[in-house]
Amino acid sequence: MRRLLLILLICLTTAPAALAQPVEDRPISGRFLLTDMNGRAVSDESYRGKIRVVTFGYTFCPDICPTILNTLSVALEQLGADRAKVATLFISVDPERDTPAHLKEYLNAFPEITGLSGTPEQVAAAARNFKVRYERQQPDGSDPSVYAVDHSASIYIMDREGNFLARMPHLSAPDRVAERVRSYLAPSRVER
Repeated sequence: MRRLLLILLICLTTAPAALAQPVEDRPISGRFLLTDMNGRAVSDESYRGKIRVVTFGYTFCPDICPTILNTLSVALEQLGADRAKVATLFISVDPERDTPAHLKEYLNAFPEITGLSGTPEQVAAAARNFKVRYERQQPDGSDPSVYAVDHSASIYIMDREGNFLARMPHLSAPDRVAERVRSYLAPSRVER
């Protein structure tokens, strides 16, 4: 027994710091493995080379999600030709109802935004990596398919390699979002 405790103690003291680090203190990684609205398996690597603008939500959301999606659509318009350098992603936290086909139909109203979903485990992993919290609420009535999902609401901007750059409030104005994205699209100056 003593030997087992000693081995356990050694393992705990030599474990990587990241494992002991609270989730809130870990950096946003932006990693995911999901399915896009066309039924293709995608990961964060699928969007390498593009600035990524990411938000989480669900299609049955009554107000916040449509507002964010509208903001992102207008921001993309303001980017003009530069919008081709941006991947705008809407990750559903309601994989039960937000199938690829449903996401595709819903996002017809928001051109150039790609809907992503997956298994509950895949969605949970993506949410953890972005530090997004969500929780399915109990249905109010007798219909179990009518429920809400409380969730964090932010706009994440990731660089061309998928590294975290910024988190913007969900009520950010479209011109502010476009300005922020444009600043990351501009080539960085080399200091001499």
